Parts: sequence; structure tokens; C-alpha cells
Amino acid sequence: MGRLTLTDNRQGNIVLVGTRQNPKGAVLVLPGDAGAPVQTVPLPMALTLVHCANAVEIMCVQERAFGNNGLPQPSES
Repeated sequence: MGRLTLTDNRQGNIVLVGTRQNPKGAVLVLPGDAGAPVQTVPLPMALTLVHCANAVEIMCVQERAFGNNGLPQPSES
């Protein structure tokens, strides 16, 4: 989905891969320290790191991309 600034001012990326019902359908990807591998955290476990407005936007885009409620697919930008 895209890059975001976390509540502790680190940068991360959100990757959407499935429905909201899938615990790993949205993951926060954090860069590793000094050559360490990236860290992935399922969104439900990372909500304390994500600003509320970002969490709502992530869930809305996830529903549009993977939900079956008839909402239009998100556009790529």
C-alpha cells in the first residue's frame, strides 16, 4: 500500500496481501538495522505503532482491495 511514519517516528511500509479477516492480510514492514533483515509485523500486532488515521485508511483500502462489499478497487498512484 505504501510508506508511513510510525508513532515513534520510524518509517515503515504497509503491505496488503489479503482480507481483514486474515491476521496476516496486512503487514507492517520495518527496515532492519545495519544489514539485518527486514522485520514484518501483522497489522493487528502493530496498531500501537500506527497513527489512528493511518490504521483506518489501511483497513479501508484493504476492504476495497480484498473485500466483497462492492466497493470500487483502489486506484494505483
